[in-house]
Amino acid sequence: MIKVLLAADGRGWVDGIEVPSEDSTLAGTRAAALRQIARAAAEQRRSLRVEATDPDGAVWLLVVHPSGRVQDATEVRELVADPDGETTPAEYRERVVAVVRAVEAGTEHAAMRLARFLETGIAGAYGAGHPYVWRALELRAHTNLVCGLPGSACELYLEAARGWAGIGSAAYWGAAQRAYACWHRVREAERSVWLGGQLAEVLRLGGDRAHPALRGVMGRMDDLQGGLVA
Repeated sequence: MIKVLLAADGRGWVDGIEVPSEDSTLAGTRAAALRQIARAAAEQRRSLRVEATDPDGAVWLLVVHPSGRVQDATEVRELVADPDGETTPAEYRERVVAVVRAVEAGTEHAAMRLARFLETGIAGAYGAGHPYVWRALELRAHTNLVCGLPGSACELYLEAARGWAGIGSAAYWGAAQRAYACWHRVREAERSVWLGGQLAEVLRLGGDRAHPALRGVMGRMDDLQGGLVA
């Protein structure tokens, strides 16, 4: 949690370090502090939580995203209540519905383009490592699968699984399982071998629970590599 303290004379501090500001007004210093935090969020490629205290003692809980977007306390509570990004942000729900409808209508390639657009938009607004991004990535993986591209779908699910593992989310296992299922549908032997190596790395992140799947991957990899050599 980053702490911002604002004083009545227009000065401000971010985690105890004074904020340089050409505009010495309270509004100017507040804006400078948020810009500084947004730069840090962009460098770290993740959203940052902020506790800002005004001169009158009022405390504001905020989330500052890499794009510079600032969310208020209500949205912060929503993130805390939904750490795995299971609820689609209100501003993106229509786009998600559009992807689903395109799949249902049999226009899978349009769905794939819409899903890519959705993921890019969410990553720009919330940062590349946000749970909403991994959910969008999984949706894009599904559109690739229904388009007959299991290899691409596997890669995307693997990326999502790595992301979930990176934030310690239980959603990791679901993404890893879907990657495993897609991998079994890849027919090109050389690509299967490469994807199998990636899948094995991801499954090793799952601990004991992933050992049966990992053994299955290694066994199939041996068979695939034997076929390539033969």
